[in-house]
Amino acid sequence: MPRTVSFFEELKRRNVFRVGASYLVFSWLIVQLVETILPAFGFGDGAVRNVVIVLAVGFVPALIVAWAFELTEEGFKRDNEIDRSRPGASISPRVLNRALILLLVAAVSFFIVDKLVLERELLSTDSAGLESAETAAVAAGARSVAVLPFVAMSSGQDDEYFADGLTEEILNSLASLPELLVTARTSAFHFKGTDLPIPEIAATLGVAHIVEGSVRRSGERVRITAQLIRARDGFHLWSDTYDRTLEDVFAVQEDIAQNIAEVLDVVLDDAAVKRMRDAGIGDVEAFVAYQKGNEAFSAAHSDLETIVDRLSVANRYFDQALEVAPRALEARLKRADRAGHVVFEIAAGFRPEARAGEGEAALADLINELSAGWEYARTDVERAVFDVERTLFSDDWSGYAAKLDTALEGDDCVPGNWTYQVGAHVGWTAQVLKRLRNNQRCDPLSGVTFMALSQTLVWAGDAEASLDAFREAAAAGVTIPFQRSLRLIAMLAAGRYADDADGTPVSDGMLYSFDDRLLVEASAGDPKRARRMAADYLARPDAEDWSSLVAAAVTGNREAANAAASRIDARPGGPFMLLIGSEMCFCGAPFDLEATPNFRARLAESGFDWPPSMPIDFPLKSW
Repeated sequence: MPRTVSFFEELKRRNVFRVGASYLVFSWLIVQLVETILPAFGFGDGAVRNVVIVLAVGFVPALIVAWAFELTEEGFKRDNEIDRSRPGASISPRVLNRALILLLVAAVSFFIVDKLVLERELLSTDSAGLESAETAAVAAGARSVAVLPFVAMSSGQDDEYFADGLTEEILNSLASLPELLVTARTSAFHFKGTDLPIPEIAATLGVAHIVEGSVRRSGERVRITAQLIRARDGFHLWSDTYDRTLEDVFAVQEDIAQNIAEVLDVVLDDAAVKRMRDAGIGDVEAFVAYQKGNEAFSAAHSDLETIVDRLSVANRYFDQALEVAPRALEARLKRADRAGHVVFEIAAGFRPEARAGEGEAALADLINELSAGWEYARTDVERAVFDVERTLFSDDWSGYAAKLDTALEGDDCVPGNWTYQVGAHVGWTAQVLKRLRNNQRCDPLSGVTFMALSQTLVWAGDAEASLDAFREAAAAGVTIPFQRSLRLIAMLAAGRYADDADGTPVSDGMLYSFDDRLLVEASAGDPKRARRMAADYLARPDAEDWSSLVAAAVTGNREAANAAASRIDARPGGPFMLLIGSEMCFCGAPFDLEATPNFRARLAESGFDWPPSMPIDFPLKSW
């Protein structure tokens, strides 16, 4: 009695398993080749998706053909036409075994080349393209990414703010992962509205990947598209389209960020997912209000004479965002800027108090915002920076040196308003310089970072590198605040005050209200003319104490310098202003401590080095 053959044995006899395995390996190889080759001919991820669909559809017919036909020495025959009693009637098993072995060898070879050769080329290409930035994506390698502003495809009243807000939510989610190098908002949004090639943008920002997308709103419905692009070849590593309601937009944002992180080989445990979820504002109206605040904030800084009033407009939007999302640190920091400007203007003598106690109230508001930032800080280093800044405006600088040490530890990218200016000239030059270089990795197009870097390099004794920073910023289209005065200071420190042949563009921004030529004459020009220029300025009814202090100090008028310093010292925020004034003079100690009892008390508590060095030689100054 003949033995009954099971269905599994029949599948095996008819080589269905061999064909299936060979087909899967062959399909994997085809997909890998298509992903590598098609982008070079301008095809996007749609073409790759079509190839995958075709291969998937062909899988079942391949199995059916394997079931019904066999390969013999005479060609293909139906299974029931083969004489099984004749040895070697079917050669399918031998051919399929050899084909499967060859396909497996090819697959392993391709995998090795892709991971060990192509990936290494990617890293070396990124490194070579970013030599001018000195610290770009080499360390982060393939785990570096910039999120470009999503394009608003509809024209509703707030649609562009909505698109910007969604972009920033995704950016902040990714930035919460320490494994990733994520370009900060300032630099990523530098390319809003431009149509530059992806490789050029990536090279400028120092990243290996770019995220871009679009947003279209219609009532309560929203369509969001997003794609992760490998910069070196334009290949789409991931993309998706979401049709959702506004209520679901944050689930979409989380899904986009998590997919990007996973493609970049970041392991997402529960703690990482929570950090990503907590990093954003998490409310549509709040992040739209924050984007409006950002717009008003930038506009306010275009005119320093009206900045306080114009920052009040920005703060109304930031208040709306913070009411819903009190942990939104960026909104809180920017909201504090108005109080900082009020303190600065009053302490420096730019204007009198508009009402009794205005300076004290602004100082208290500033400290409250910085304390809230300290409370909601996401990392220990971020919290330490907030602690440094709120202490700077307080009436107790005890332990300041230790706080500054903590704030400048590690390789974190942490923005700071005053931390990097107050530390550079009182003993922390090297640490501040290292942090600023780190910050440039994350925010390579930040004018504020360039500003602090140019000053710190002068204090580090490398004025030529400071001048290089101005050229680098100009080449990238970055405007440095107060760059006219700061560039002149770098030229004086380099001994090149008469050499302006490089043609570096300058803005109208000036640190002082006197003619910058006074610094040139006081440093290496005509001493008598310098003194006349300083005397003329000091006699002006609109001469403010900030500029008077510097003008008097660099021309050797010790009495006038001490008088200006004494007036500053007596005002709310005076010790802070004198510390900044001594840094911006680049002339050593511009006043005597006996003239500034409040500053002297704070200095004794702080652990700062005093007096500072003198990066620029002013021969008329004898103390």
